[in-house]
Amino acid sequence: MVVSPAQLRKRGLPIWKQILAGGLYTGLSPIASGTVASAVAALIYLLPHGSNPLLLVGLSLAAFIGGIPLARDAENVIGHDPSFVTLDEFAGMWLAMASPLVIYDPYWAVLCFFVFRIFDIAKVWPASYFDEQKGGLGIMADDMVAGFYTNIVCHLIWFALMFVHGFLGL
Repeated sequence: MVVSPAQLRKRGLPIWKQILAGGLYTGLSPIASGTVASAVAALIYLLPHGSNPLLLVGLSLAAFIGGIPLARDAENVIGHDPSFVTLDEFAGMWLAMASPLVIYDPYWAVLCFFVFRIFDIAKVWPASYFDEQKGGLGIMADDMVAGFYTNIVCHLIWFALMFVHGFLGL
């Protein structure tokens, strides 16, 4: 159920919580709010120093830890696992892109985006377990699992492509 910022405010969710929990209001997207949020989160990679793995891990952990109470509050106002909460996509996407081995390559961000969306939708265990849980931890943790899986799979894909590229002399 998508509700307006005014309705959320009337229900007790202040604007600042809406902006954060709703991933800069990407949660208001009428379709594919998680995909929109993931795309916006991926843009951080393109900023100066945005590919710094320590920055990305730090942002991911801050969003995850701060997102638990924010997601819980939004869930209390809207209902179980509301699509409005997209801070979890930001946390997962930032974890997905964090790599000390791939330093600033926009193709890396694109690869991570698509693989993250697949893992986020597929809910591979233990993401499926967290997705079924009520509360802020359940909302946030499934995307962290998707981000972790994405990070591993993207590294495997990336280095396989580098091997093929080198092997073929391209």
